Amino acid sequence: MLSTVAMNFNTLLGLIDYEVRENVRLAFGILMVIAAIAIIVVIMMQKGTNDNVGVISGSSETYYGKNKERNKEGILKKITLGLFIFIMVCAIICFAVSIAD
Repeated sequence: MLSTVAMNFNTLLGLIDYEVRENVRLAFGILMVIAAIAIIVVIMMQKGTNDNVGVISGSSETYYGKNKERNKEGILKKITLGLFIFIMVCAIICFAVSIAD
């Protein structure tokens, strides 16, 4: 079953010009480089995990700790996850396009 799917996929990619596949691979490669740089910048903007620990009690039961998902840190974590997923999808597409070579 899996080999039949692979054969159909290769047949489908065989219909696409080699030049077009190379351009698609190049475009997704450039997008992955840009996303990788963006993910590095976003990670560098995040604070460490010990920054929200309470000074006296040592717990994170502060207003900041409870509402972490609503502020800058939560947004940066969501952006990081989104960029990671984007890079993975681009890598899968590049792999799928390059199979037919």
